[in-house]
Amino acid sequence: MRRRMLKWIAGSFALGGAYALGQGWLAPQRLDAAEVANLQDTLERGLYARLPEQFAFIALVVKLVEQDKLELKLVYSTFQWSRKYDKGRRYYYFEAAIRKRAGDLGVVV
Repeated sequence: MRRRMLKWIAGSFALGGAYALGQGWLAPQRLDAAEVANLQDTLERGLYARLPEQFAFIALVVKLVEQDKLELKLVYSTFQWSRKYDKGRRYYYFEAAIRKRAGDLGVVV
């Protein structure tokens, strides 16, 4: 009984691993042009960008994501974190956090 259970568990892990590898789960994902446009639109609207300097900073962040200098996951997590602040302050918290987190990675923003 115990041996049968161990075989079942090992088989489940083997099938699950094969499925994950077959789906490209562990492979790095490339960024599509639609996702970048969606990212820029999401950041501009979600952070309530109004000034030309704010739009320029968001465009720079999107450009760094396109060049794979910043990870999309890092930008989205920072965006979600900054959304807990008031509408007028979201952008400034986002900008400061992106500059700090990018600086930790060695990327100058």
